[in-house]
Amino acid sequence: MRQSVDGVTQIVERASPGAYGAAAGLRAKFHWSDALVWFMRAIAWLWVAKGLFNWGLVLGAFSRYGDFSVLSRSLQGSIVFFAAVDLLAAVGLWLAAPWGGVLWLLCVSIETVSPALGVRGGATGVLGVGLNVVLVAVYFFLTWRAGQERT
Repeated sequence: MRQSVDGVTQIVERASPGAYGAAAGLRAKFHWSDALVWFMRAIAWLWVAKGLFNWGLVLGAFSRYGDFSVLSRSLQGSIVFFAAVDLLAAVGLWLAAPWGGVLWLLCVSIETVSPALGVRGGATGVLGVGLNVVLVAVYFFLTWRAGQERT
């Protein structure tokens, strides 16, 4: 139903959801920038979980991993760093803000390079390093394609 300006009520038949686009010759188009935003939001959920896990380690919620106070100072520092910065990066990624991507890349690069330098910078192993490399490669690919789309 629809009411016009002069107060006359009319019954209007609803069209199917795809009828407007089909009638106008419009089709749903894939946009790389949309894919980048959704990828960043998916990564944001992962980084929220990762940050909360690190806070769980600090607060002693996971007794299986041992007492936080008996860990080495360097490992304690890296866990606290990632507990704070992972959550900040997750917020920035969710908002698709440039600083979120930069902060996330900083976290990923520290986690990836630390085991190679012999420093235990994060609680990730070889699998975590490999996953980080794949995620960064996908992020750069989507960023490149979204940039090509704008030109």
